[in-house]
Amino acid sequence: MSSLPDQLGAELDKARADGLYRSLRIVTSAQGPRIRIDAREFLNFSSNDYLGLASDPVLKQAASDAIARYGVGAGASRLVCGNLQPYDELERTLAAFKAKEAAIVFSSGYAANVGTITALVGEGDVVILDKLDHASIIDGARQSGATIRVYPHKNLKKLEAVLEQSTSFRRKFIVTETVFSMDGDLAPLAEIVELKEKYSAWLMIDEAHATGLYAKNRRGIAEAAGVEDKIDVTLGTLSKALGCGGGFVVGSQMLIDFLRNRARSLIYSTALPPAVCAAAAAAVELVMSSAGQERRDRLWRNVSEMKNGLSALGVQNESRSPIIPIVIGDEKAAVDISGRLFERGIFVPAIRFPTVPKGKARLRVTVTAAHTEDDIRQFLTCLQSVGATFLSRLPHSADLRRNRSSIPGECYFITTCLAIRKPVLANPDTAQVVIDALRWLRDQGRIRLLGFVVMPDHLHVAFALRSRQECRSHEAAEKKAHDADVPVATLADIMKSLKGYTSRKIHEQTQLEGPLWQTGYHDHLLRDREDFEKRLQYMHENPVRARLANSATEYRFSSAHPEYEKEIDWAWLEGVR
Repeated sequence: MSSLPDQLGAELDKARADGLYRSLRIVTSAQGPRIRIDAREFLNFSSNDYLGLASDPVLKQAASDAIARYGVGAGASRLVCGNLQPYDELERTLAAFKAKEAAIVFSSGYAANVGTITALVGEGDVVILDKLDHASIIDGARQSGATIRVYPHKNLKKLEAVLEQSTSFRRKFIVTETVFSMDGDLAPLAEIVELKEKYSAWLMIDEAHATGLYAKNRRGIAEAAGVEDKIDVTLGTLSKALGCGGGFVVGSQMLIDFLRNRARSLIYSTALPPAVCAAAAAAVELVMSSAGQERRDRLWRNVSEMKNGLSALGVQNESRSPIIPIVIGDEKAAVDISGRLFERGIFVPAIRFPTVPKGKARLRVTVTAAHTEDDIRQFLTCLQSVGATFLSRLPHSADLRRNRSSIPGECYFITTCLAIRKPVLANPDTAQVVIDALRWLRDQGRIRLLGFVVMPDHLHVAFALRSRQECRSHEAAEKKAHDADVPVATLADIMKSLKGYTSRKIHEQTQLEGPLWQTGYHDHLLRDREDFEKRLQYMHENPVRARLANSATEYRFSSAHPEYEKEIDWAWLEGVR
């Protein structure tokens, strides 16, 4: 067996080759819209300091006063002698802010998630997670010893199916972020609450990226959805909009008393420094004030300015938060683009696997209340300056230089059959060719992939044609008839490409002679979401009726299979009515 340095070195070399190696840059300034790295100033669009409080004078003064009175360190865990007065003041302030009976503070958001989940569930229970939940939620679920079930991102139908299948467990515990940290989209919280009540489950929400930003009182998505009183466990962090450090849980007094006695990440961790607690309490007070509302309003103006500017460059996304991802795909390409922005004085690190799935590397752009319109314009100008190479890799690249953007278009359910009287697609290799072709069409920006089943002698697939529309016009009078909403590619073009690609590849693999596919195909224009779901159910039940599997999720070559659920554009489907 080779030595530890040899083995670890080989793994690090592979990470470098794959574009996944990480290193640290030393920041020599305070956190803010502009930071200093290696004696050079950079415009910072990577921080979670959404309200610009990390360097606020009010918070700094509160921290300074606490150091003068309580010193620097807490000295021990909270249950020994580290529970200094600023902790109690912070927890009372958090409970009042979140309109809950009580609160408890942890050393980090990660510790809060792990400690809470492991305290509340264990063997004999089931934890039900969104596919894109934060790593701390996943780690807490794994460490708990409970059974883990994962549903596709924001897919309520799949969530309900998991709940229906979980009746034998002692506790059913749903855990979701409300604002997803890498995509910036929102959980369908009201609908999740309906399901948790229907199936007598518990619900824990992580409001890390929502606290301070949403609803009248700025408490988060639960307040905005009107379901605060129906949430069992609410988690938040002090390190994002509140500009400090640490995590917290709010809820009933019974819940908080239980966590104080059972949460290992609280019991066995040294308490936060008193200065951090004092600064965090000051931050919460500020957020609840009119000054906090003004900062929040300024943040959303900046977010709107950034999203409009990105749209003009052809960069579209589903974000409804200050987190605006620009998905590049390839890990090395994302690192390269981040590096070229760095050369131009813009700091936006590339986010790669394992933080996001392989092939989904991105620039995670974050906007704060401290940014100015000039900052945003400078970022957009620099992004455009590297766009000649990077924008051409985005799915809808054909439209970008004409100031257009791609949106969903016509939505079809297609059935097409083999011309050869053999179950050619029963072979895993040939079935994979068909799936790869659908991915290719999706990644080319020509379709939104909504579902598929590769049967031994035919293919069912549902997709929406992407379309073109004018994203922004400097003069409304300049709009022409040719600016109307038209598909990037017609249905006939898509089917020609799909059949051509798969025929060529499968003939190479199998040496079959003659046409692979029949000339025609059956197409059904989907009218609405209900029509789509009926077709999808029919499609996924095919393998069961054909006795290829006992359930749809067992059949390998289907979007119902767990491996391929992530290929489907569920986020777009949430908007189909």
